Amino acid sequence: MRAKRRVLAFAAVVAVSTLLAACGSSGGSGGTSKSSGPIKIGVALTYNNTAFWSAYINYEQQYAKQMNIKLLGPLLAGADASLQNQQIENLVNEGAQAIVVNPETATSLGPAISYAAAHHVQLVSVDTIVGAGKVYMVVRASNTLYGQSACAYISQTVKSGYVLDLEGDLTSSNGADRTNAFNDCMKANDPGVTVLAKPTVWTDATAVTDAQNAINAYGSQLKAIYSQWSSPDTGIIPLLKSKGLGAGSPNHVMLISDDGVPFEMCDIGNGTVDASQSQPADLYAKWALTYAVDAAKGVKLAAGQPGGGAPTLQNVTYQGDTNLADPIVAPFVTKTQQTLTISSPVDGLPGSLTTSPVTDQNLWGNVYGAAHGGVCSATT
Repeated sequence: MRAKRRVLAFAAVVAVSTLLAACGSSGGSGGTSKSSGPIKIGVALTYNNTAFWSAYINYEQQYAKQMNIKLLGPLLAGADASLQNQQIENLVNEGAQAIVVNPETATSLGPAISYAAAHHVQLVSVDTIVGAGKVYMVVRASNTLYGQSACAYISQTVKSGYVLDLEGDLTSSNGADRTNAFNDCMKANDPGVTVLAKPTVWTDATAVTDAQNAINAYGSQLKAIYSQWSSPDTGIIPLLKSKGLGAGSPNHVMLISDDGVPFEMCDIGNGTVDASQSQPADLYAKWALTYAVDAAKGVKLAAGQPGGGAPTLQNVTYQGDTNLADPIVAPFVTKTQQTLTISSPVDGLPGSLTTSPVTDQNLWGNVYGAAHGGVCSATT
């Protein structure tokens, strides 16, 4: 999901800590020789004023240089789907050979997809399933893995009481996938726990109020809170502390969230957040550009072939449209490295995972934080 908390546009160039690996899923086509000239790739995004998308843009610029790509954009549409469709048409007319897009919604790109297809240009969608036509590839973290990872972390120690699930927007594929996977996993692996499901539509104030109500109602019988995005953490942490349920308390309530922004890295380090799924800005940029180059070259890919961010490419269906996707395995971050296991995984996911320690300086939140005075100082 898009990180919800706004920040100033990211101006400093983020140092990418690892060199771009050779393309795996596309037969090594993730770059071009300089003698052949750069490939023109258009970029149409929704925002650039969150830590995540600011970091993404800078990783994209770094990878584009390594892959001999000329970027056209990024163009920013804000919340205007009509504008985004027009911007994609403009990129086609400017000579883009493929276009990377973060759609305003999963169903808003129909006109742009049709226009681009008529000019033999394909789109790569980042972070959003598409249900408005055919795109070349969907580059998006496995949100079912998000939900299962939170379940695996909680179920290893919590066997009774209540767990609060602060759900995202259930009409979005990201919110629905996280919620369904978490609920299914908890039911199968932690049946002694009662899950308190609270839909929030990604609204911070609603999430914090729901957390406050649960804390007041259940006290120490509330064992964990899963917030499906990071922004509510800043309101939930002081609530837990005020009730004697925060870090260091014998009745500590676990707090697990999703995004991987710098303040989560800070909070995991100091123990006020227990874990977070890190939505990987670096991998999004790397594989979106890799597949855009493949699209420009006419490379044919299919489900079952090796993925870049996932073990294999998969077909995903939304609103009746089926598109090929690389469901990236995102890092699940804890204070120290752990191996988590569950006996009944969901949706064919593996039953164990190894977490990334918060000290891993390759995590995008740590990279961004280091460029902004440290993870506990960076505005996110």
